Amino acid sequence: MPINCTLLNTLWELHNSSRSGVLRIERGLEKKQLVLLNGSLMYAESNLPDEHLARIIVKLNLLPRSKVNEIASLMKSGKTSEDAVLALCDSGMQDLEKARHEQAILILATLLSWDECVIHFYPGENLVRCRIGLGMPLLDAITASARRAVSDHLIRVPPGFPEGTICWAEDPAGITKGFPLNNAEAYAYSLLGEPVNPVQIFPLIPDAGRKPEEILLCLFALGLITIKKPSAQNKNGSAADDVDSVLLKLEDMLVSFETSSLYDILSVAPEAGHDDIQAAYHKMAKQFHPDRFQSKHYSDETRSKAEQVFTYINKAYMTLKDPVFRTDYDEKRLRKESKVEAELKARAGGQADDEKTAEAIYREGRSLLAKGEHEKAVEHLKACVWLCPEKAKYNHFLGVAESEFPKLRKTAEQHLLKALQLDNTSVASRLELAKLYIKVALRRKAEIQLEELMRWDPANPEVLKLADALKHIDKASTGRTSKNPFALL
Repeated sequence: MPINCTLLNTLWELHNSSRSGVLRIERGLEKKQLVLLNGSLMYAESNLPDEHLARIIVKLNLLPRSKVNEIASLMKSGKTSEDAVLALCDSGMQDLEKARHEQAILILATLLSWDECVIHFYPGENLVRCRIGLGMPLLDAITASARRAVSDHLIRVPPGFPEGTICWAEDPAGITKGFPLNNAEAYAYSLLGEPVNPVQIFPLIPDAGRKPEEILLCLFALGLITIKKPSAQNKNGSAADDVDSVLLKLEDMLVSFETSSLYDILSVAPEAGHDDIQAAYHKMAKQFHPDRFQSKHYSDETRSKAEQVFTYINKAYMTLKDPVFRTDYDEKRLRKESKVEAELKARAGGQADDEKTAEAIYREGRSLLAKGEHEKAVEHLKACVWLCPEKAKYNHFLGVAESEFPKLRKTAEQHLLKALQLDNTSVASRLELAKLYIKVALRRKAEIQLEELMRWDPANPEVLKLADALKHIDKASTGRTSKNPFALL
């Protein structure tokens, strides 16, 4: 989803020039406005019912829903929405300020998600008067609204995000220096000086009560980073990668189709009508009909896979387009799904048994690790991860045990990174990961972990010891120590 860059640039200019006035934003019949004084946001208004002050104050549980009609009556008698709220709220101005703040953040969050709008600015002070002026610095309001837009799913992850690359957006005006980012956002931003795959930095982003992808999406909403979709061609401009990716896609589809319903194969809902099914079939036929793969660029294997894929697609269409065949298929499908659901319920008790077994094996594995019996410890801890792969401590100690064996150090890294993904606040996992990187002389990776550890606990003696070890890596490889072993290269 595109970000409203025009609005962001306009707000930045109004902040930078400390302007006063009314910024009116329209999209069709939707009309919203931000009232500014000397570059600060005083309050916001909207013609949408859910963003009216009365609805907001009910949503915050500051006023019973039954009072909404009374507010409407008072407004009809000539009172402003603020006067009506003040007349009915027990806490008066305090409640009104809370509601105004929530209203402003909500309205600005929705505006950030608009890809098209018409913007007018009417300069001047006191063009619209109010009892409560928030006086919120405009960049603070934008940052808070970007977080709200992400948490409320007003801005979603763009297509290709996990497979693509992210990096700093161009910033000739120096806008990035003004946003009051929190520690997690600022650190995530610092990692993006060069294009990088998002998944690679997920484990490095500190836990701030939000998922790493949400933190990156907030930076995207603020216009601070750009997201580039993966290219279909390789860096030499060859089409070979594109041909290979077609074969991989066909193979993935065949694996998926083996267990998919006919509706899933055509990517339509079970309640889809005849026209929707026909449209879906024609769309897939344009992409995967075997005739498309007859050129010399495609191998015999690719053509064979395409024929198999289209066989599935054609069968799905021929069944679902016929009312009799479809009814028969639906009856069988529903009976099968009911049976599967019953089996899943029966297995639920088995999951609890797996967790008990894993915990018992884990305790034995920890004991073996403490005794220095690393090979046996690896076998025990592998079993724990197999039974419960989403337990951070199982992945952590498996990584610790595996790091003792040179041939297992790659998988040790993977298990420690998995532990951090599951528990991003784990100092122990970062320490072990830093030790592993130092052990195999991966200086930059070690620096990233040590820098994060220094942020959390700069006096930690083990961190300082590792920093000293990192200097020796530099000295051995370059003949001199690094000026700043924690600087990101």
